[in-house]
Amino acid sequence: MPLTPAQFERMEYLLGKAQHTSLAPNEQDELRRYVVVEQPGAEDVTFETVVTLGLIIVGAYLLYKYLESAA
Repeated sequence: MPLTPAQFERMEYLLGKAQHTSLAPNEQDELRRYVVVEQPGAEDVTFETVVTLGLIIVGAYLLYKYLESAA
């Protein structure tokens, strides 16, 4: 995964915060940068799509970690 653990953790935080409140413009930009690292095609999508993609990325990563630890 190209994101560092700290960046991934920050992305998780921003996604959680976005579920409860509006993110500041700089936080939206930061979240978009993290998602674009994982999905370069997400550069020009709506912010709602960025959040959806971010949640999918986090879910896939957590599933991967779970399966890796169960093996």
